[in-house]
Amino acid sequence: AEPVHPYTEALLRAAPRAGRLFNEADAVEGAQGVVLLSYGAWVTWFRADEGIVGAPVELNTEPHIVIGVLTDGFGFEGTDFWTPLVVETGERVDGIASDVSYSAIGRLQSGVSPGQALAEMRTLLARTARTRPPNLSFMTHVTPLQEQRGRPFHAALLMLTTATGLVLLMTCANVAGLLLARGMVRAPELGIRGALGASRSRIVRQLLTECVVLGVIGGSAGLVLAVGIIRIAPAMGAHVPRLADVGVDLPVLAFAAGLSVITGLLFGSAPAIAWSRVDLARIMNDAHAPTAGVGRATNGQALLVGGQVALALVFLISAGLLLRSFVAHITFDPGFDPTNVVSSIPFDPSSDTGSNPGYTEALMTQMDRISSVPDVEAVTLASPLPLHPAASTPMAVAGRPASNLEAGVRRVTPSYAETLRLRLLEGRFFTERDTEGSPPVAVVSESFAREAFGAEPAVGQQLLQPAGPSLPGRGPIGGGSWEVIGVVADVSSPFLQTYPLFASVNDIYLSMRQPRMESATSALLQGFELAGVLVRTSGDPSTAIPFIRDVLTEVVPSATVNVGLIETRLSDAAAQPRFYALCAALFGLVALVLAAIGLYSLLSYAVSQRRREIGVRMALGADQRDVVMLVFRQGGILIGVGVIVGLLAAVAATRILGSILFGVTPADPLTFTAVTALLLTVALVACWLPARQATRIAPMDVLKGT
Repeated sequence: AEPVHPYTEALLRAAPRAGRLFNEADAVEGAQGVVLLSYGAWVTWFRADEGIVGAPVELNTEPHIVIGVLTDGFGFEGTDFWTPLVVETGERVDGIASDVSYSAIGRLQSGVSPGQALAEMRTLLARTARTRPPNLSFMTHVTPLQEQRGRPFHAALLMLTTATGLVLLMTCANVAGLLLARGMVRAPELGIRGALGASRSRIVRQLLTECVVLGVIGGSAGLVLAVGIIRIAPAMGAHVPRLADVGVDLPVLAFAAGLSVITGLLFGSAPAIAWSRVDLARIMNDAHAPTAGVGRATNGQALLVGGQVALALVFLISAGLLLRSFVAHITFDPGFDPTNVVSSIPFDPSSDTGSNPGYTEALMTQMDRISSVPDVEAVTLASPLPLHPAASTPMAVAGRPASNLEAGVRRVTPSYAETLRLRLLEGRFFTERDTEGSPPVAVVSESFAREAFGAEPAVGQQLLQPAGPSLPGRGPIGGGSWEVIGVVADVSSPFLQTYPLFASVNDIYLSMRQPRMESATSALLQGFELAGVLVRTSGDPSTAIPFIRDVLTEVVPSATVNVGLIETRLSDAAAQPRFYALCAALFGLVALVLAAIGLYSLLSYAVSQRRREIGVRMALGADQRDVVMLVFRQGGILIGVGVIVGLLAAVAATRILGSILFGVTPADPLTFTAVTALLLTVALVACWLPARQATRIAPMDVLKGT
């Protein structure tokens, strides 16, 4: 459920599908609880009941009345129910002011920019700074809603858009070069047309018409390919907001048709004009002679080919970095074995299950019952579950000066290490003997041990928790001590490593059978630090999921039980990098092929232009090696310049990828070296084919003019 302010209708310009939206009376303390249903919830939970408005429903054990159903597509993904936001005065938890935060949403007047709105907000907030309560603070940011939703994808979408435009330019440049080279084959045809009275403008129109037809055919094929990509993109891990709303509609068709025609005209004009200016009479006399006017286009074509080599190198390096990032995701060591591990947690904030000791005890009594299920190897409880951030608390080491040492506290049962197959690096893990009556003990992560104890052994060290503030009726928080009995490998995931706020793996494990470690933070979060169940199976874990859900529902009947595979969660974390890597690899491959084709067509064109020269050289004693080196020298200059420019461009361009790379730096030397070697290999093959063609020129045929 998502609480929102009553101004939904005027602000977001939303209209309900049925019923009404919130009003001011709904947002008053003590008012009847009301709820709006999303379209998805109305269809899924209430079977599209047209008479649902006015019906009573229960949310988190609280009665509500359905006052309306929202239209399809309104809201945010994952929100099924909307309730009015009631801002209560003096919200406090156990005597400590609760850390409640709100985000404001507004519609700007016409002509007002976000920057102007931000400046005005800062001015207004500055006026209230002195009269503001000390525990009240504001973060002033003004961001368009669509921009905020799409911000995580800006870098990737910018990269894909730029890559698409550059590949289009490379393709068009190649087509222009191929058309220029093809003109030599059509020279006799063009000469005959001119001799029969065709004007140059008519020849240009014919050639441009052919180019436009090619562009339209290519554009049509691109549209068909686009439809297929849009359909398979979600399965490839493209979790982009509103991707389901994207489609090939009339504006897209009009844009594609216009771009195809413009592309054909723009890139077909150079070959058409070049071949309309040739000496038609000379072509009729000697089709193999270098054609005046056409040779001048070679320099421009050489520049385009060099640019293609540079762009191909940029694409390939970007693809290499993203592929290495994806490999780093799927080979990331989480610190445990996630195979066949089911994680489940009952979520019911209204029942305050996290602060109820009976809740955890009830779960513990069900562990033997779950263990009796066939194929279940081990069962454990954890709060919080692995791969979830833990509440941080200050810590100290006995006998050492105070430092800024903090750790995330995780409470587990003794079978936790067995269930997750944690790697024990030092000492031991908890056993059934570590109970409330035994000395308090703790197991620490490898990173925490390194930061807290340095090179000294961790086992046997004493951890201290500094005393915190006093709570009414409970006395001071904290002040306990624990003996370290073991060190385990760090547990993390690529998703957590991507966010600095959650990237810390300085964890402390405490046994649930001993008194809990308390701090001001954990006191505030008691209602949300729910213990979850972890189950390892020897076979298909999906067979145990229904039973686990039933058991947890018995413990907390009003809760929603979330059950899933940890392995699936890790795989989902790699879905987006996989999509990026696949797209970049596709663009890189296309760019490499285009660069090779461009290089081959240019050198083939040059060989055709210099056919008589090569024949004379061979007649005067030049061997095949000399001819090959002649072609390779021309291609090598283009390749060398393209590689140098491409490397410089790649160093600058790959900085954009920094926000989506994991486990590899944008200037990774291995990627740069390997990709450059690949490009040079392909480019040399593209040079060798025209060189081989040049060695087959017969000197006598050239001298005879055949």
